[in-house]
Amino acid sequence: MPPTPFITVVIPFFQREPGILARTLRSVATVGYPLDRLQVLVVDDESPWPACDELATSPPPQGLVLRVIRQANGGPGAARNTGLAHLPAGTELVAFIDSDDEWMPGHLDRAVNGLSAGFNAYFANLHHPGETQDEFAKSGRIEPSRHPAIGSAPGLHAYQGDIVHQITTANVIYMTTLVIVAAELGSVRFQESFRRGGEDYLYWLDLDAAGARFAFSSLPGARRGIGVNLWDSNGWGSDGLARRIHDEARYRQLALQRYARSDQTRTALRQEIRRLRSLMVHDALHRLRRGKALEWSVIWRMLRDTGPSSGQASGLPAIRPQT
Repeated sequence: MPPTPFITVVIPFFQREPGILARTLRSVATVGYPLDRLQVLVVDDESPWPACDELATSPPPQGLVLRVIRQANGGPGAARNTGLAHLPAGTELVAFIDSDDEWMPGHLDRAVNGLSAGFNAYFANLHHPGETQDEFAKSGRIEPSRHPAIGSAPGLHAYQGDIVHQITTANVIYMTTLVIVAAELGSVRFQESFRRGGEDYLYWLDLDAAGARFAFSSLPGARRGIGVNLWDSNGWGSDGLARRIHDEARYRQLALQRYARSDQTRTALRQEIRRLRSLMVHDALHRLRRGKALEWSVIWRMLRDTGPSSGQASGLPAIRPQT
């Protein structure tokens, strides 16, 4: 890999407010990577606030090469697939960032350093909105000291262990820090039918199935945004929650059937499916108490898709809807 490989940045865009994309693009332009080795693809997923309107009022930073592709609304996975299908010639690495997030200086340089050590997929630590502690320290779901150090930059490690178990039970990979080698993993696509939950997890599992060798950085590479994307806004009794629960359960059922390698992973997935079935029941009761219509077709598909053996189990903590 050359010292400064050509990177295409894929940004799925669906926002309701102005100014958000402009902030993200500034972070891309100031990440410290040579702008003549970057191109940005913004995929406007029929956003209520169009990307072209945003760029008309807040032009991209000088020197940043950018292309906008507009498509009918299909969800974030479909938007990322469109970006992957339109990579410009010469793309060596693909980097993802969500349209309300920001990269931190040095993120792409660390990614290149880690990938140059014989890896083809990279992710990094990050900060969540309003939090001073980084994700690794806060969640305790990955201990960098347990993973071999690599490369010449500080904080770089080779992921060592069962990445499927990590993704399905204690995930710390976020799309906004993911960088992949295009020639080896650029043909992997998102499963678009899981648009309300699980698309990103299944993508990482498919990367692993395609031969991904993960490197990561314990140093934060991004700051997450507030999350004005539609799919982060479902609460108790909302019209979208049942569909989100259904997709989350479907993802785990598919992970159980297709990807899980250990009994430990399979047990954890079955427990989570049971918890989600319980959530579906509580959400239905919450809506009934407030006189809201039930999405019976979603409830039926949930029961069908997660199978009779995934019913409510005793010993699980009670989950009570808010009143």
